[in-house]
Amino acid sequence: MPPYDARGEENGRKRHRAVLIGVEHYTGTRNDLPAVATNLRLMREALTAERTGVLGPDDLVVIPADGGDTSGGPQGADTGSGPKGGTPKGPAPAPAVDPLRVRAALAAARRDVTGLLVVYFAGHGIVRPDGSDLNLMFTDSRVTRDRHHPFVDTLSWRDDVMPELRNSRADWVVVILDCCFAGNALRAFSPAAGQNFALLTAAEPGVEIPPGDPRTGTEFTAALHRLLTTGEEEPVTFTRTVAGIRRAMAPLKAVDGHPWIPDELRHGDDVVLAHPVDAEPSPPPGLPLEAGPPTAVTARSFAQALPRRLLAALAHRPTRTTAVALAGVVALAAAGAWYLLGAPSGGDCASPLELRVLTDPDLKSTVQKAADAYPKRDGDGCRTVGINVYDAKATDAVASLRSSSLWQEPPATCPASGDCPRPQRDVGAQPDIWIPAAGSAWQRATAGGAGGGNASSATGSGKPGADAGRSVVDLDRLGSVAYTPMVLGVPDTMALAQSLQTDDPLGAIVTALEAGQQAEILRPDPEDTEGALLATDALYASSGSGRASTVEQGMAQALRPMPSTARELMCVLADGAHNDLEDRAAVLVPEQTLAQFNLSAGEPGRPGCASEALAHRVAHYPSDVPMLDLPFVRVTWAGADRDADARTAAVEDFYEWLATDPDAQKCFTDDGFRGVGEKGGPAAPADDSVLRSEDNTTAVREQIPVTGPDADASASLSDTLSRYRGALGPGRVLYLLDNSTSMADKRVWDGTGGAKELVARSMTSLGAGDSYGVRMAAVAEGKPATDLVPFGPNTRAGAQKAVAGAGTAAFDARIAAGLDAALGTLRGEATGAEQPRLLVLVTDGEDFEAVAEKEQKRLVAEAGKTPLVRIVTVSLQDGACTPGRFGERLAGASGGRCLDPADDIAAELAAEVARTGTGDAE
Repeated sequence: MPPYDARGEENGRKRHRAVLIGVEHYTGTRNDLPAVATNLRLMREALTAERTGVLGPDDLVVIPADGGDTSGGPQGADTGSGPKGGTPKGPAPAPAVDPLRVRAALAAARRDVTGLLVVYFAGHGIVRPDGSDLNLMFTDSRVTRDRHHPFVDTLSWRDDVMPELRNSRADWVVVILDCCFAGNALRAFSPAAGQNFALLTAAEPGVEIPPGDPRTGTEFTAALHRLLTTGEEEPVTFTRTVAGIRRAMAPLKAVDGHPWIPDELRHGDDVVLAHPVDAEPSPPPGLPLEAGPPTAVTARSFAQALPRRLLAALAHRPTRTTAVALAGVVALAAAGAWYLLGAPSGGDCASPLELRVLTDPDLKSTVQKAADAYPKRDGDGCRTVGINVYDAKATDAVASLRSSSLWQEPPATCPASGDCPRPQRDVGAQPDIWIPAAGSAWQRATAGGAGGGNASSATGSGKPGADAGRSVVDLDRLGSVAYTPMVLGVPDTMALAQSLQTDDPLGAIVTALEAGQQAEILRPDPEDTEGALLATDALYASSGSGRASTVEQGMAQALRPMPSTARELMCVLADGAHNDLEDRAAVLVPEQTLAQFNLSAGEPGRPGCASEALAHRVAHYPSDVPMLDLPFVRVTWAGADRDADARTAAVEDFYEWLATDPDAQKCFTDDGFRGVGEKGGPAAPADDSVLRSEDNTTAVREQIPVTGPDADASASLSDTLSRYRGALGPGRVLYLLDNSTSMADKRVWDGTGGAKELVARSMTSLGAGDSYGVRMAAVAEGKPATDLVPFGPNTRAGAQKAVAGAGTAAFDARIAAGLDAALGTLRGEATGAEQPRLLVLVTDGEDFEAVAEKEQKRLVAEAGKTPLVRIVTVSLQDGACTPGRFGERLAGASGGRCLDPADDIAAELAAEVARTGTGDAE
């Protein structure tokens, strides 16, 4: 198939767009990036050049609006260097860039573009310690010590940008990221099934890049500009661009001497990004754009561009005929401009009333699809109501609605941990409508009254909030818009009695499953979705020991980090990269998610990430996990009187349409939800439902009981959240460091990748609430390990300084004695049963492997005792983690890890400490 060409005749009527985002100025500690202004100019030129460009000037949306304007040069001259390079703050900052404005531009592009959509970003990027969750940073972005929300005023590629673009109507989506850690976006590249989507990143995952030269732009974008404007003989496609940019960057080095290798992923055939320099200029549009609701912007842009485009085309070959035509063009253009810009007939559409819909992450894609299908238009075809759908973590939504005054009056200060409620940060704009996954979320938000209480209430968010605000909203539950039960999806290769498919509690189903074979029970993060929280509540109640830590550590041993949504969990299993976990994992997910992933390849509705590696699963319906009933909640704000009647009417009309209109209900049933029946309860699946497909004939039940208690579950769920958070921290971490002289002899003590650097770097995940310390294991025989950093609360900077200055000792490392003492320390004192504990042993392997076999067996048995202490052994000797070796056995007995040079030790150790610590996520 030939590559997609936006300038092709078949695409002439389609709407194309490029959203170019450049963040030059930063407040706080981030250095400015003056090269970004030049980058925007280069990208404008590359995409709109007369002969080579695939877009017209009117197809560009540039943020900030004057970014890349050739009327002025870039500011500043100091290029800076290193991973935090850039220009120090100057007296004349560039325009600020707001993430909300960027998100709005992406949402508009998602709705409007039907042809080629290009999104380009240049600025700072940041990730979590384990390399996950790339966040694009904007002018006022900052980093906090809140482990759940470390990044403020940023856009997450995984949670914000990719979901928006995944739902685009465009024929092709091309994203170009020129920022540090751009390659980490590849980990969360998840296009929709059948979507054409290409992602080009400035470098590979984990690589930081220099800030560039203000005069010439960043090296990556400058090279991209050359490729797109100097191609000869044939079009410059995405695949040719990838090959060319890699050749161009090969001689250069990224920060810290890393090879500079741009990376990419592509879903679809290929797409033209530029034409050869000897191509004819873009022809004038012979046909109007695709049918669609006219807007003031598109009408005016067309009127302004029409004379220029037609005149340029006719003047290309001046003849007597074209002279007459030129006169006609002038007259037509004048008449057209009068009609579109000044005619009193009202051809422009007025701005529609905007409704903001907050929903659960598990529901976002379906609710978005329904909102896009909402047909509210006037007699001229203009949309009268615009629906903006966004999602937030379920716990954040509840806490923010309970403290809704903080939307307008955020707390003046936050504690050092950064853990304070900020609805604008945690959720987004003030919603008019809330569609949580289950009525339990509404119960928690309104506990204490219809308008809710405040976030410090134990029944609200599950965590204290002494400075929480008050509720200034009424939350009116109008009814459900769809249903889906929570199920335990069991691979059909596993033995489990069919009689347990309905009417039994979760504990009975899990016990029977584990009695017949090895099984891992998984569910998404209960902070993120209401369904996962309801499942976790039942899991804790059915846990044999009754301890959250038992459940959470078991899950963490099988899969880490835990995905945020049911779809993401299934996608992780579908990639087949987790040692056959996909074959033994029983997953607690909504029925609709399980049904979609059961579909065969090529079937409509099958997720793009689904693969043959993922076993077909049978749904079991726990009687103690409530059904997800998708309540539609009207959110009315105190004092919000402007357009109040119109807004109320629009909200109610949208609800009635969602709950009763066949087209609206089909948006949900096509995604595997159960519709709303005549009496308001769940309807039986229709013949064309995903649930009735051949792939799900034996997997799901058509008739199911409505599960869950009628009583208010908010108190129980709040307790579950508290227990879950207790199982995740604050933590107790003790490093046992082999400082024998062999470490220096083998050159694994100092320098990059050395023991000291590994320990100090991993401490970035430790916070003020954690207790931690460092002990030196090389001591005289019979002596205890010495404290380099005493165990207890410490300042991270002081601990890292002590480690950096540590030296070796002319003794053997007393590994066995050191392990015994360290386990005693971590298990001692009156700490919570759920508190996570971690022992990190770093060694060159010489004294470690010298421990006698009998002593090894004793220590392995000790490692498996309770309270559980996870042991991470870091051996700087090859092969130390092969099955049967001491380090691997210690890790296996404790649910820990064994790391050796075959692993990315720095990243993996940081991730392990992050599971226990509560520190800064930068």
